[in-house]
Amino acid sequence: MNSNLPTECLLQIFENFGPTNNNWDDSFKLLHACILVNRKWCEAGITILWREPIEWLHSKEHNRNRLVPLISSYISCLPQDSKFQILNSGLQLPVSPFSLVAIDYPSLLKGFDYQSLYNAIDFWVNANYKPDYEIYQDDVIFHQFQLMELICRLLMNRCKNLKRFSIFMKAGNKGMKVDILQLPLLPGAKECFSNITEFSCKGCLFPEFMYLAAQTCRNIKRFNIECCCKDNEGLAKLIELQKVPLDCILINFKGNQIPLLESAIRKKSHSITNVRLFGYEMVLDYFRECKNIERMRLKISSPMLSDVAKNFMNSSFPKLKELFISMNTLSQSSVLIKNTHGSLESLTINSIYLNETELPAFTETLINSCKNLYHYDGPFHIERIETLQSFFQNCPKLECLILRKINGDNLDISDALQRSGPFVPINLTMLQVTNYTISSEALEIFLRACVTRLYRVLEFIYKPTSQQVKLTMEKFADQKDIKAIFENKF
Repeated sequence: MNSNLPTECLLQIFENFGPTNNNWDDSFKLLHACILVNRKWCEAGITILWREPIEWLHSKEHNRNRLVPLISSYISCLPQDSKFQILNSGLQLPVSPFSLVAIDYPSLLKGFDYQSLYNAIDFWVNANYKPDYEIYQDDVIFHQFQLMELICRLLMNRCKNLKRFSIFMKAGNKGMKVDILQLPLLPGAKECFSNITEFSCKGCLFPEFMYLAAQTCRNIKRFNIECCCKDNEGLAKLIELQKVPLDCILINFKGNQIPLLESAIRKKSHSITNVRLFGYEMVLDYFRECKNIERMRLKISSPMLSDVAKNFMNSSFPKLKELFISMNTLSQSSVLIKNTHGSLESLTINSIYLNETELPAFTETLINSCKNLYHYDGPFHIERIETLQSFFQNCPKLECLILRKINGDNLDISDALQRSGPFVPINLTMLQVTNYTISSEALEIFLRACVTRLYRVLEFIYKPTSQQVKLTMEKFADQKDIKAIFENKF
């Protein structure tokens, strides 16, 4: 890679190495290698590594030992009087705590997770608090809260480009209630919070905090709200006071009455383009008139849909492109798919308790209503030979296809598969077939047709049902015509 590339280009390249696209271990090794090349690469790599380091490390238990030195790095950025305050409280500071820091780590922060920071400081305190007398729980909590406040003051003062904020606090050690800092009141918080565009929280907690945040946070476009077991006037006010259109809301409701939150969400719902709804069906009614939704995830566990849910499925969503459904009725899924009027590009059906008698009609809906589909993952009815052929012909944009049989013994689809080969969409790059039986002869014919028609190598994922099928897959893989992946060892 050219080491003289502009910083903007390096950042775009290094994004592919970041934890968003890889697990933390791989990202750390790749980015650490990059920052050792030269000063310019170091600055670009550090920007990504320190964007939200606590959340990345905290998300994997085996990486949490790294949290102690990470907190030490933040402590090294504290003002001198704050470091003296820590020393005077009996905590041990890292080596050379008063030396100058070459990198302003707090200024690089873009994602702030309150719970993760609190836990990281807990690890640090337990590693550095070594009194001669017995440790009492109150002592640990005191030091933890003291250090939490000092670091939060540091972050509020230095971080001017914060984009994401999360607060999902749980009970402390031994179930003790944990007090939270009112961050919006800290010096520098007004400027720090003013750029937040994504806000995540428990919908039933911290109304006072939400009220304070509402005075500063006015550019939030995305809300992730969990556990709405009771109403929250502060959160409702935070939603209402946003000056920008709300484009995404992810909600996990418990079914309780929440009139204030409901009113706030309804007022903002017209602009929403991305919605995820888990749990209580009544919340579907908030979004029935949303005509701008482009991405939707629905998870409904009840076996019988309410009238509210059925009314939602019967609503029109002409801009819907991505749909993930987890519920137990294919017939209602069909209704929703038809009401997208052909706009769907990605569809996933995820449920193990589907009624197989509904599958033929659902498959017809896929064939007739999804002309723009490029990704499908779900059940499919292939008992009629021409069904798969029709699907390929009517959905020519397919790139990724995962076909799953939902119940019963493996069904032999050899005839349907080999006859559909000449009609395979030319852009198909991945085909996974689960719980179906295919003969080696039919598979040979189909894969040969794929080699002839497709623009790129096909990734074919299948669990062979015979040694001959396994050998057929290996033959195409050896010739590098097909990338054969064995779903399980034969």
